[in-house]
Amino acid sequence: MEFDDINDNHVGIDINDLKSANSTPAGYYDDYDRFRDLSLSSGYPMQVWIDYDGVKKKIDVTLAPISVGFNNKPTRPLISLTKDLSPILNNRMYVGFSSSTGLILASHYILGWSFKVNGQAQNLEISELPELTVFAEKKRSKILTVGLPLILLSLVFIITLGVMYYLKLKKFDEVLEDWEQEYGPHRFKFKDLYLATKGFREKGLLGVGGFGRVYKGVIPSSKLEVAVKRVSHESRQGMREFVSEIVSIGRLRHRNLVQLYGYCRRKSELLLVYDYMPNGSLDNYLYNQPKVRLSWSQRFRIIKGVASGLVYLHEEWEKVVICDS
Repeated sequence: MEFDDINDNHVGIDINDLKSANSTPAGYYDDYDRFRDLSLSSGYPMQVWIDYDGVKKKIDVTLAPISVGFNNKPTRPLISLTKDLSPILNNRMYVGFSSSTGLILASHYILGWSFKVNGQAQNLEISELPELTVFAEKKRSKILTVGLPLILLSLVFIITLGVMYYLKLKKFDEVLEDWEQEYGPHRFKFKDLYLATKGFREKGLLGVGGFGRVYKGVIPSSKLEVAVKRVSHESRQGMREFVSEIVSIGRLRHRNLVQLYGYCRRKSELLLVYDYMPNGSLDNYLYNQPKVRLSWSQRFRIIKGVASGLVYLHEEWEKVVICDS
């Protein structure tokens, strides 16, 4: 290290030279003569005693923290050096015994100093020492360097969560107009259908037709299995009239007609919610080399069921429904 220092946390005796005549790691000896380390960079106040015996030509340096008691000097010095200081000090000064004591900081701020020639230096009064502002500045700097970034980071995190929550709500945003109040029981929330179909994922796709794509879903609240058709409604017919027809069809009750539970309107998109048919569509058993072939008796019963449903729509229900082929 520079100037042959033993480390960056030591106490040394320098005599008209930047190189220490003697040095040792910073610390002190307690009442049981055990060595205790001290950190000069900790910023905590410490006490230092410097004694010179002009007869013995000996310099003693003692170090201790304030925590051992103010003016409570350890019995064993931290470091000693035998050196004749008569060429350096005034003649009167080295004849007897000189002593000094002081309160210093690791950053070498001296708050108080007491000096005595030919005797013991007077103890310092801690209440009369000047107020130290270095620690307050360090504490403020810690708040600025550590606390402020944490606060800013927390604000950014909270704002991000708020934006994400807003976007999530916006994702399921839908407008319920006054005229739809009369159809209230037949309207589903888009959020419920989105969760029911697990985001309309391809794995739940049942089929694709000219009017849209059909997905399997399970309504979260009732655990009802449904088929959800997404229809892009862009015809000249008004949305109100279209919804009115959908709700009317939803009142149909026939064992050979798939039950329509209701609808969901979101912007220009319309979603229709049907009863789920676990056996699939009839065309799967009639075309494209089906796995199971229907017998003629089964086909005859199916034809009778279709005819029965058409009769119900055209004649038996309170409102006539015309079905296009």
